[in-house]
Amino acid sequence: MISQANNGLNGPLPMTALGDSLWPTGFQFSYQFVQGPENHDLVLRDSDNSREQRIARLSDPADPRSLMGRRRSRVATGLGLVAPGIPMLFMGQEFLEDKQWSDNLAWKPELRLFWAGLEAGDPAMLDHLRFCQDLIQLRRRLPGLRGDGLQVSHCHDSNRVLVIHRWVPGSGQDVVIVISLANTPYHTYRIGLPQAGQWREVFNSDAYENGFPNPHAVGNGGHVWAEESIAHGFLASAVLTLPANGFLVLTPES
Repeated sequence: MISQANNGLNGPLPMTALGDSLWPTGFQFSYQFVQGPENHDLVLRDSDNSREQRIARLSDPADPRSLMGRRRSRVATGLGLVAPGIPMLFMGQEFLEDKQWSDNLAWKPELRLFWAGLEAGDPAMLDHLRFCQDLIQLRRRLPGLRGDGLQVSHCHDSNRVLVIHRWVPGSGQDVVIVISLANTPYHTYRIGLPQAGQWREVFNSDAYENGFPNPHAVGNGGHVWAEESIAHGFLASAVLTLPANGFLVLTPES
């Protein structure tokens, strides 16, 4: 899906298929499976270079540090951190490593992790590292992101939008994640929410740009209001601004 998103066009993406894949078949509880778009088998540089590229390279093969490359990398990495299952980050994924991996550095010494860029203060790497750190802390803070509740409440392949409802069965703790891989923002996108009233925008991936916090981040200013208007199987809904190639995390105001 990330590869398809970087083709420069605005055509449909398989958001429905992505939503269907978030809970693999055959598992009863979320602690029984792992979510991770990169691992040592997938991104191994073998002799014929037939394995996958890393997420940053898939996001923009010409320039993984480009604006779109950085944004799509945040979506791919972030989805693994807010989805059910145990999140897994492959080494370097947290600071936007774009080279494949090898366990034989005598053969491919150029595939060493680019620690030097991080230590030198590469802005894109620092922004991505801060993004991962903050999203991991958010997962620790919100029980709904660690619970077994999962409902894909809205998928729209043509709009490139996916909405996920997470919660703890039996105790609520609602969390709603809104993902957009559209190349331009949406400013009046209505989504269903579990309850009417004030919701907090507790995370916006667009804030991790140009040094945190991004003064030009596209979002909802930290709060959205849900009215009693049916949408996507819920009795309440809200009109949101969605950042291009980004995602939001919403929680009800306590």
